Amino acid sequence: MTAVLARSRRCGREVDPALVAAALDYKHGVDGRLGHWTRAHVADALAVWFPRTVAVADSDWAEIPAALHALIALLAEMDHLDARSAAPAELHAQVDDSTPALFDALADERNYDLGKFWGMQMMRHGVDKSDVLALQRFLEQARRGELDIDHDVLDAIIQEEARRADAERDTPPDLGPVLLPTAAQLVTAAENSVALDQLRAFTRWVRAGRRLTKDGRLWLRDALALADSLGLDQFYRDTARTADDLPEISLLMHWARQARLVRIVHRRLVPVKSAAQLLHRPIELWRRAFEALGSLGEHFGGSNVFGSPSLFSMSLGDAFPMLWLNLYAAAGGPVPVELFHRLVRDAVNEQFGCVVDDLAGDVEQRLWRRDVTALLDALELLGAVELEESHDHAHLAELARRDDPDPTVVSLTPIGLWACHQLLTEQGLHAPLVGELADEDIEYVCVRMSSCRTEVAEAELAAWVKARDSRTAAHELSRFLRRTDEPSHRDLALYALARTGEGGREVTRRVEERGVRRPGGVHYPVPRDGAEPVPVARSGPR
Repeated sequence: MTAVLARSRRCGREVDPALVAAALDYKHGVDGRLGHWTRAHVADALAVWFPRTVAVADSDWAEIPAALHALIALLAEMDHLDARSAAPAELHAQVDDSTPALFDALADERNYDLGKFWGMQMMRHGVDKSDVLALQRFLEQARRGELDIDHDVLDAIIQEEARRADAERDTPPDLGPVLLPTAAQLVTAAENSVALDQLRAFTRWVRAGRRLTKDGRLWLRDALALADSLGLDQFYRDTARTADDLPEISLLMHWARQARLVRIVHRRLVPVKSAAQLLHRPIELWRRAFEALGSLGEHFGGSNVFGSPSLFSMSLGDAFPMLWLNLYAAAGGPVPVELFHRLVRDAVNEQFGCVVDDLAGDVEQRLWRRDVTALLDALELLGAVELEESHDHAHLAELARRDDPDPTVVSLTPIGLWACHQLLTEQGLHAPLVGELADEDIEYVCVRMSSCRTEVAEAELAAWVKARDSRTAAHELSRFLRRTDEPSHRDLALYALARTGEGGREVTRRVEERGVRRPGGVHYPVPRDGAEPVPVARSGPR
């Protein structure tokens, strides 16, 4: 931004630095690609975004297109516009073309968002936003209806805000690319699943059928014999009075039923004949067991108390998709379990229109947490997630809004990531894979990869380099390095540059004293011979 102001002064024109910053904020919010501008971006910024969000005095409207002209001129002069941007002359022309639409939109307050509406009211009433007392007086006057405020406009803005919020909720999540395991890795993971071994053993134990009690339970003697043969429920066998008192056996039975491995016929538990071959197809069996977890509901833990309405009136069947979708959106995790609880609370608060925590007792909260713990334990038993403990107590306590937060953090395993990817694609959502960004501009790739796991970022950068000849890749990377100061983006670009071999050797020599930091904490010395970089140290978890 400083460069924009300096250039404008050299040209004898002053621009408002706040408006230049606002233009950069717009582009950062759209896609994070500050060097990528098209005519559509300029039109959207002027006709929609500035009128909606940026408070500008009526006498200063002309400063907005001037700020856009100054920003575009500097980007062109510094060679910071990427290859997919429109020509500078076209961008300047679009600023001129969109200026009338900008003025029309600014003149209609119904185009404002709620923040800008009140900001403009304070500006017109001469309220100093830094003066807390003046701000309080203004709000109190507005509440009492003592100010000249168009309430019809305010009502229209509130309705539009609600419509936008609904549209955002209905918008599919923008998921980053993932690196899926190979077929061989999937088979190995499925064959190593403890839960699959237990489900197979249970199904084979049922054989020609097992009699059930009138209420559909296993007879206690059968359940105890099964627990003994599988090494389950060791702490409950001596005190069990019914099969439901053996939580692991109870879970296993209901899990096998939901996975359609067994069924009940005339008070007998019998195998599903069509599932016989499935026991020998580990990947298909694993996928079916994963999906079945979302339907187990109150059967976690084997006690009817879990069947009562739990905290937030949300069943585990409703919460299960929230868990795996947020894990997937976080590139597999790790995600604190407390964040999941927070998401559920927010969803139900919105549903009920109140803070349900205020209505729930501590016992109900602990029951809900026990439900979730049982779900996570089952996912870990299946091999879909890995569970660890976080030592960041303060952050977890803030998420939980309680002094005893759950220290657990959860991550998807490779086969868990694969299963989530399968579910997303079957629902019609775009779930990109590594390599789909290979034809994109390097700035966009670095923006998207800056929040991804190390192995995903590396694989995507390798695919990007491979998709073009080494000299072209090195040239694009060097241009990007000249125009970005974002540390994480520079690290990613330098890592890619180190892979360009002969074509990037001249450029890499200029930065070899600095070295290349691997995204995720591993340091790479810049290779002198175009060889693969070799990690020499590691800090922090992958």
